[in-house]
Amino acid sequence: MQYFFILGNNPTISFAELAAVLDLKPAEVLFLSKEILIIDVFQEVNPRTLIKRLGGTIKIGEINDEFLISNVKKNANVLMSNVQKSIKAGLSGKFNFGISYYGAGKFNQEKILAMEFKKSLKEKSISSRWVTSKEKTLSSVVVEQNRLVTDRGLEIVIIKNSDKYYIGKTLAVQPFKELSARDYGRPGRDDYSGMLPPKLAQIMINFAKPLPKPPLFRGGSEGEVVLLDPFCGSGTILTEAMLMGYRNFIGCDKSEKAVFDTIKNLEWMQKQYDQWSIVNSQLSVSDVRRLSEKISPNSIDAIVTEPYLGPSRMQRDKNSLNKVIRELEELYRQALSEFAKVLKPDGRAVMIWPVFVLADNQKIYLNSNRIISNSSLKIISPIAGFNHKVLELTNRNTLLYGRPDQKVWREIVILEK
Repeated sequence: MQYFFILGNNPTISFAELAAVLDLKPAEVLFLSKEILIIDVFQEVNPRTLIKRLGGTIKIGEINDEFLISNVKKNANVLMSNVQKSIKAGLSGKFNFGISYYGAGKFNQEKILAMEFKKSLKEKSISSRWVTSKEKTLSSVVVEQNRLVTDRGLEIVIIKNSDKYYIGKTLAVQPFKELSARDYGRPGRDDYSGMLPPKLAQIMINFAKPLPKPPLFRGGSEGEVVLLDPFCGSGTILTEAMLMGYRNFIGCDKSEKAVFDTIKNLEWMQKQYDQWSIVNSQLSVSDVRRLSEKISPNSIDAIVTEPYLGPSRMQRDKNSLNKVIRELEELYRQALSEFAKVLKPDGRAVMIWPVFVLADNQKIYLNSNRIISNSSLKIISPIAGFNHKVLELTNRNTLLYGRPDQKVWREIVILEK
């Protein structure tokens, strides 16, 4: 089966997440650009389940055919035959469809294709409406609001790869409403300290292998693992892990308010998604530097955490920044020493380190050697074996997450015992 994945704003992070979740092999990647990934995998993917697991993917769809631009009418007929199975006989009301083009330049045959497709529908006695946008692609919001991934709609996707075109249809889009509700609707929030976005929490959890195999593929099943967040804050990582199917997790923080917020948010999330109510969680107020006193050695499958990143307001001159960096490096060094004690052999720790941006846009990184020197953990690449021009890692095989206007970026560091 061939599937396409529309990637998020950071294609390297989006691709690395997919590679981890789907256990991709280089030979399975048919096409990769800054916008899109096409893969050919043996197993059939469950797109509606998979899209809820992924934080870095905007759309998932299937490839129906390949074509040359010269025969648009034939392509409309091919599309019609491929989607006819999903169109119910005697459908009343309008059938909505839209066209999104991914690739260099413009797709000049869009109107011809749309009219031919509309004609094909009319021959089946189906009334239709062509959903358009000022952009050459339809956003996930437009796709969702116009019901283009239901039995009453369709998004046609055209993908250009050199002189060849792929044609397919979207099967699922990122659940933006749910993500927003989980981000802004949860009762325990700390806007002053800042909170991890749910999408980034999902990405980090997916990097932390070995973890349970979710029902991403038809017939898949979950496993039992223990996940730890030693800087749990308001519990974003733990709540997202619960929704992703995790049933055993430990959360701690030296802030009593943070642990209380985590408890509130877990309880709120369990009520919102009552099918996920059975969990085994251990939450406590404790310092990460004494982690091994409370947790048995070699008992944790994965650690996923965003630690303290420094004062929320501070001067950006190098002298004051150097003091903050030294303090953070020492805290993280001690934390990693504890992580190494409680992690199982081959267990992973996925962690955020801050990257400070100066007024001249110079980025200041923490010293990884100082942080890792006292532990048995090592940084690993999230895209080992893949060599594509659009993929970009830092010199130490980590990923950067941030916007141009941010003063503190996030560095995603994946460590393995």
